[in-house]
Amino acid sequence: MPVYTYTTLDDPLGINNTLALGIDGSGLIVGQYTDNNGEHGFVDSGGSYATLNDPFATSGTGASGINATGQIVGSFADKNGTHGFLESGGSYTTLDDPNFSVFTTAQGINGSGQIVGVYQDIFGTYHGFEYNSGTWTNIDDPLGVNTYAEGITDNGRIVGYYLDPDRIHYHGFFYLHGVYTTLDDPNAQPGATFAFGINNAGQIAGYYSDHNGATHGFVYNNGIYTTIDDPIGANGTLATGINDAGQVVGYVLDGNFQNHGFLATLGPNPPPPAGTTADMILRGSNNSLVAGQYEIYDIGNNAILAAYQLGPAGTEWAFVTLGGFSGSDTTDMLLRNSNTGGFEVYDISNNNITNAAFLGTVGLNWQVMGFGNFSSLGETDMMLRNMNTGGVEVYDISNNQITNSVFMGTVGLNWQVGGFGNFSSLGESDVILRNTMTGGLEVYDISNNQITNAVFMGTVGLNWQIVGTGDFSNIAGETDLMMRNANTGAFEVYDIGNNQIMSAFSLGTVGLNSVRPTPAHLKSTISPTTSSQRRRAWARSVWIGKSAGSPPIRRPHRPLPWGTRVRRPSSYRRWRASAAAAAQPRA
Repeated sequence: MPVYTYTTLDDPLGINNTLALGIDGSGLIVGQYTDNNGEHGFVDSGGSYATLNDPFATSGTGASGINATGQIVGSFADKNGTHGFLESGGSYTTLDDPNFSVFTTAQGINGSGQIVGVYQDIFGTYHGFEYNSGTWTNIDDPLGVNTYAEGITDNGRIVGYYLDPDRIHYHGFFYLHGVYTTLDDPNAQPGATFAFGINNAGQIAGYYSDHNGATHGFVYNNGIYTTIDDPIGANGTLATGINDAGQVVGYVLDGNFQNHGFLATLGPNPPPPAGTTADMILRGSNNSLVAGQYEIYDIGNNAILAAYQLGPAGTEWAFVTLGGFSGSDTTDMLLRNSNTGGFEVYDISNNNITNAAFLGTVGLNWQVMGFGNFSSLGETDMMLRNMNTGGVEVYDISNNQITNSVFMGTVGLNWQVGGFGNFSSLGESDVILRNTMTGGLEVYDISNNQITNAVFMGTVGLNWQIVGTGDFSNIAGETDLMMRNANTGAFEVYDIGNNQIMSAFSLGTVGLNSVRPTPAHLKSTISPTTSSQRRRAWARSVWIGKSAGSPPIRRPHRPLPWGTRVRRPSSYRRWRASAAAAAQPRA
């Protein structure tokens, strides 16, 4: 899970009641505080607070959202009701939806000045709205009787929540191009999820009430819900805004039932716990809610000891393999762009991504065969094959750079990769190819980026499929071959030394309903064994022996993270509290 550090925010003019409601990309925070004269908005810039009071307010002002240009939206109350406002350069503009009766609040604003909020019509029904250059558009989730629009991104994605027709249960929603998607935190009691802020990467901040009635914040990212609980929030944590850096703001109710604002900043993942002997990386499959999301699992003594998010990558970036591409002793991750053929490597250490480097682009007619120490320099090199001609080329990789490329020759396309290993017993990275028409096996010894020898090893019936390679015989320095009968499920291992099959052993039969995970870059799908707050479909990327990373994967080709805000002035804050209370369990 992501690890957050929390900073308490208390306006020095407030009396134990500060709410942080919105944050921009530079870290400016807006919200409201209460003193002896009522409620006031504020802007917090690195701990320096400036008060905001709408000049028309007689009963309180609250700031809810701020965009990248410093424009602020919020609400104020006067004798006629509650009104939204836009503050820009010190000038206040009142915002009243033309269909409102006595209640309009402006909740969020994006970089283009589009504003979302809530109004109440003459029949007492609440509607979300989007305001854009003088045009008001209703935002009404078709599943709800009341809808509340809270945050908006630069490309017009809107989040909020709606009330069920039973007038008891609330659900978050995500809206884009006329389509509403319901958001329910899996840890919430039924009908107690509220979405408030969204940034430009689609991360959503909000809060939920659990089955015991306790309130927790959450961040939703690519199908994964992460709970946000400020340590001082003994009586509840509410997340209300998130910016493009993934910083979250909100407020808590402490042990004395006093409100404090908070800023939660994503920190690095902790290192693997004691006893970790290997790691597993999973990738969310492209047809799932967690598409492109990477997670790392620390494993020891046949148990998962810890699990953390590495971050999302665009779905066009496919996992290739893990290896030592940086020249250090850690395990790195290689991805390839399925549209351009570009390769990018991510250095991983102590459960965190520590660096990212673009290796270059290779035409998509060149497909990855595998990896090994083909240069004999002790590094992880990459072998590619031309899918049209059968040509084989090796790329030497060191310090996250392609340092050399060598064409090794052409092999007929009816010969496909069987596996890589030290088949020659010379300590090299050799390759076994298999003839797809005859089942014949041939080994190619590779040294200094050259094929130094080729030996035909024999023929095995095509009903026997290669499962993998490894030292199954426990004879130091050799790599053996494991095969499985596609008709019976029988396993057989072939000991290989000096480019010859030395012996063969039957390992037994396993029912064909038990299928092995496909090797790393072939995208098998299995489910993780740990439970967490997420719905997911994961592809196993690979097992590794070192540990990996946390912040979102830096990629210029994917959408950037996003900005949002939220909420309320005087009467609106009190009304929201009653809405939250309505979502608590009933006797």
